[in-house]
Amino acid sequence: MTLHIVSTSPFGTTLFEGVFQRCSKNDGIMLIQDGVYALNHVEVYRQLKELNLSLGIACFALEDDVVARANQVKSAGADSELIRCISMEDFVVLTLDYKATISW
Repeated sequence: MTLHIVSTSPFGTTLFEGVFQRCSKNDGIMLIQDGVYALNHVEVYRQLKELNLSLGIACFALEDDVVARANQVKSAGADSELIRCISMEDFVVLTLDYKATISW
């Protein structure tokens, strides 16, 4: 179980393709910093949903970064059951729940 920590916006980069290719069953994806813009990217969001259904990939977003970027999970079309906004403290605990982390 690996936690993929993504801090880069999906706009203007193909980084998320690499993230999705490296995901295995029951991995997690944590969106931080500009990575939270993935919630507004139609194709990336579609792929997150598909990975959740097919591999059980959990997706998290750092609440402070969502707020700082005026990104509203619900208005972005994001499903609150798919994306879980968490605090910095929860993020620290989350890193301990996974065997490994990869920062993208």
